[in-house]
Amino acid sequence: DEALERAVALGYEGLEILCDPPWHPRGWPPGLVRTLANADATLSLHAPIADVNLISPHPAARAFAEAELARTLVLAAALGASGVTFHLGYRSTGVRYEPPWEEAMAAIRRLAARAKSLGVKLCLENDPKSPHTFLSDLERFEALLSQLGIPGTLDLGHAWTAHGEDTLALLPRLVPHIHTVHLHDNHGQADEHLPLGAGVIEVGRTLDILMKGAGLVVVEHFSEADLIRSLDWLNSH
Repeated sequence: DEALERAVALGYEGLEILCDPPWHPRGWPPGLVRTLANADATLSLHAPIADVNLISPHPAARAFAEAELARTLVLAAALGASGVTFHLGYRSTGVRYEPPWEEAMAAIRRLAARAKSLGVKLCLENDPKSPHTFLSDLERFEALLSQLGIPGTLDLGHAWTAHGEDTLALLPRLVPHIHTVHLHDNHGQADEHLPLGAGVIEVGRTLDILMKGAGLVVVEHFSEADLIRSLDWLNSH
C-alpha cells in the first residue's frame, strides 16, 4: 500500500504489481488485499515471470506455470484489478526445440475461461527480441491474439527492439486487440526500460495510434526517479 500511495502522490492514477517474490500471488496478507481492494486507484497485475513458462518442453513446468497464472487471476479478482498481463514463456537456455504450441494454447484457453468467470481481463504480452523469446514479432503476436480471442498487452519497448520504426506501420492492426500498453524507452537494441524521451522510440506517434483502443497505460521502470521523468515527459507532450 505504501507503493500505491507513493505512485498516486507522484501523479499516477494507480499501480501495476509484478507478482514475482516477494509479491507472489500465494503470499499476500488478507489485510493488504482488503486495503488495496478498497483503494481509490487503478490496479493491475503482472503475472510471475521467473520460472513461469507455458511453452516449456517439460509438462511439469507447463503445469506449474498454468497454476501460478490461475492463482494470479484469483488474486486479481480479490483486488478488483483491471487485468492480468502474462508472458507465453521462453527458451530457458537458448537451445532451440519444437515449441509445444498446442499444449500452450490449450492452457491459455483454460486460463482465459477462468479469467472470464472471475471478471478479469487476461492479457498476453509481446516479448523483446531475443534468442530466448517466442513472441517478439508483432504479426505473430496479432495472429495469436486473434486465434485465442483474448486481449493483449502491447509493450512498446519490446516492440521497438524487434521492429524499430516499422513498429508504427504494424500498430494499427493491433489496436483492436490491445487492452494494456506498457511504456518505456530504449535505443532499439535492448530492453533498457529507460525514461520516456531518453531513447529513440517515437512515443508520441505510437500513443496517438494506441490510445484509439487501449484501456490502460502503464509506465514500467525500476526507480522512482525514472517514473518522475516519464510522467514529466507525458505531461509536457
